[in-house]
Amino acid sequence: MTTHVEHAVPAAPLMRAEAGRTRIMLGLCIGNFLEFYNFMAYAFFAPMIARSFYHSATPIMGLFYSLVTFAIGFFVRPAGAWAMGLYTRRHGHQRTLTATFVMMAAGSGLIAITPRTEQIGALGPVLILLARVLQGFSEGGEVGPVTALLYRIAPPGWGGIFGSLQYFTQLVGSLFAVAFGFALSVSLDHAALYDWGWRIPFLLGIGIFPVGMWLRRGVADLNVDLRAPAVRTSRDRADMRRLWITVMVIFMGVGSGTIAHWLRTFGVSYAVTVLHLSPARGMAAMMLGLGVGIAALLGGMMIARRGPAWRPVVIGIGIVNTLVAAPLYYICIHYPGFWTLTGLNVVLFLLSGLTSTSLWQEMLAALPHESRGFIFGIVYALAVSSLGGLTQPAVTWLIAATGSPMVAGYVMAGALPLGTIAYACLTSSAWRDRRQGDAAPGGARTRA
Repeated sequence: MTTHVEHAVPAAPLMRAEAGRTRIMLGLCIGNFLEFYNFMAYAFFAPMIARSFYHSATPIMGLFYSLVTFAIGFFVRPAGAWAMGLYTRRHGHQRTLTATFVMMAAGSGLIAITPRTEQIGALGPVLILLARVLQGFSEGGEVGPVTALLYRIAPPGWGGIFGSLQYFTQLVGSLFAVAFGFALSVSLDHAALYDWGWRIPFLLGIGIFPVGMWLRRGVADLNVDLRAPAVRTSRDRADMRRLWITVMVIFMGVGSGTIAHWLRTFGVSYAVTVLHLSPARGMAAMMLGLGVGIAALLGGMMIARRGPAWRPVVIGIGIVNTLVAAPLYYICIHYPGFWTLTGLNVVLFLLSGLTSTSLWQEMLAALPHESRGFIFGIVYALAVSSLGGLTQPAVTWLIAATGSPMVAGYVMAGALPLGTIAYACLTSSAWRDRRQGDAAPGGARTRA
C-alpha cells in the first residue's frame, strides 16, 4: 500500500522544540541566502567585473557581456533541478543539500580568486563563466526540495508563509551583499574598488560556508524521505487538464516576480551605468529599498494569514504597483540623484513585499501535496532560467540599442500585472472550488 510522504513523517523529529525547528529553518534557508548573496554581489559589482574581464569599446556593452555571463547561472538551473533530483533519489536529501552548498561556496571562491584578463587572457572570462554555472546548477538543485520541506514543517495555515521564506532570504542575502558593497564603496577609492575591492564580498561568501554546513547538520534530524515521493496515478483527464492550467498560472506568477525582482536589483548597475551616479549612492539607495522590502514582507506575511478575506487589498496593491512603476523611472531619469533613486527602490520593494507572500501561499496551496516539491521546483527553475537570466542583459541591450533608459520602466510595468492576474485567478471562487491541492501539513487554513 502506497503511503504519502507527508503521512509518514513523525511529528517529534520535525518539531522537537522551537529551537530545533528554528535551526532546521535556518539550515534550509542558508543555501538560498548564500546563493542570492552571491548573485546580488555579482549583479551589484557587474560594472567592476566588466572592467576586469570583459573589455569593450563602451561601458554599457562591457556591462552587457558581464550580465550575459551572469545569465548563464539561470539557464543551467533546470539541469541542476533534474540532475540533483536523480542524486536525491539515490543518496537522500541530506547529501543533496550538502552537495549544492559546496558548489555554491566553490562558485563564490572562484569568482574571488580568478585573475584579470590582462593576466591570464581568455581563461579569465571562462573561469567566471564556470563559477556562474556552479552557482546556478546548485540553486536549481535545491529550491524544490527546500520549498517543499519548509511547507511541510509549517504549522497549519502557515505553509505558504514558510514557503515564502525562500523569497525572504533572497532579500536578506541581497541586503547583506549591497551593505557590504556600500561599505567598500565609501571606504575605498574608485581605482581600488574597480581593481580588487569588488572581490572581497565573494571571499566573505566562502566564510559563510562553515556556518551553513553546521546549520545543515540540523536538517539531518528531519526524518523525511524525498527520494521517491508517492504520486497519485488515478487522475482523470479533467484533473490533469486543471493541473496543467494551474502550472501555467503558477509559471506566470513566478515569471512576473522573477522579472520584477531582477529589475529591482538591477538598480545599482542602472544607477552607475545609465544614471551616472556613484557606486556609493547606488548601493545606499538599494540598501534602503531592500530594508523596506524586508519589513514589508513581514507585513505581507500577516496579510497572507488573513487569506481570501484580504483578496481585494492584495489585488489593489498590485494595481498601484503597476501604475507607479513607469512614472518612478521617468522621475529618476529626468532628475537623477540619490533621493529620486531611493524613492524608486523604496516604493517598488514596499509594494511588492506586501503582496509576494500571498502569491506564494496560493501557488503552493494550489499544487497536489504529494508532488508539490517536484512540480514547484521544475516550474520555478524554468521560469527563473528563461526570464530571470534574460532580464538584466536584455534590458541593458535594449537601452544601448534604443538609447532610451525608460526601457526598464516599461518592462517593469509590463511584468507586474501578470503576478496580480495569477493571484486573482488562484483566489477566485471558481478556481478554489476545483483546487488540486489538499489539506497537507502546513497547508490547512485557519481563516476563511
